[in-house]
Amino acid sequence: MTRSSLDPPDDERATEPEGAIRVDFLGHATVLLVIAGVRVLTDPFLRARIGPLQRHGPLPRPSTLDADVVVISHGHRDHFDQGSIEALPGQPAVVVPRGLAASLRGRVRGPLIELEAGGSVNVAGMTIEAVRARHWISPGAPRAQPVGYLLDGGARVYFAGDTGRYSGMAEAVGRVDLALLPVWTWGPHLGPGHLGPRSAAEVTREISPAAVVPIHWGTLYPRHLHRVWHRPLREPGERFAGYAKELAPYVDVRVLRPGETTTFGSA
Repeated sequence: MTRSSLDPPDDERATEPEGAIRVDFLGHATVLLVIAGVRVLTDPFLRARIGPLQRHGPLPRPSTLDADVVVISHGHRDHFDQGSIEALPGQPAVVVPRGLAASLRGRVRGPLIELEAGGSVNVAGMTIEAVRARHWISPGAPRAQPVGYLLDGGARVYFAGDTGRYSGMAEAVGRVDLALLPVWTWGPHLGPGHLGPRSAAEVTREISPAAVVPIHWGTLYPRHLHRVWHRPLREPGERFAGYAKELAPYVDVRVLRPGETTTFGSA
């Protein structure tokens, strides 16, 4: 089931049936998950633009994102935006890679937790484990090693953050019910330390999740470039689905556009 999440239900705290995972793809690496009633928001980037990059798709409303937990994968500005985190309602716990908490102290109202790869914490009845990511740290960015997260609330979800492929990935991730895998970057070219449509499909085959939603595509793009070269903005999700059908046909792949919602495991 896939639908638009632009008009959220009246009860924002409504949960899915037991064992179900609800996925609201808000764009780029920002996803609102509901797992066993716990609302987890990944890498919130809620702005219309960043530098020369323009947002495509609907602009999320922070007031509707009442999360219990926020997880941050690394310190790049399109994943770690202090203003977006501060704009969130309530007092969510914020989980960041070790070395990133100093940038948020005094700016968040809930618990602030640092993890390094292999570390874990229990928050809101959910176990959150940081796992290795192969990504780069840009000059001037906080010296925090990028990570992904395993979110275990009965159902297990792997949020990869931003990563390239690496040896031992399947062992690090283990069994998961849903993987959120990046399949592109923020511009017309795929740089180092990123997965593309085919390499993400190869990772899908290796980690063998029950289901995958491709993320990190279709949202940020250099201003006006889509008018003359739109394929890198529009096509990575479907290209990934095509490769995944070839390499891992047993996996339930659902391609969401920014603003769309789907539920796994519903009756």
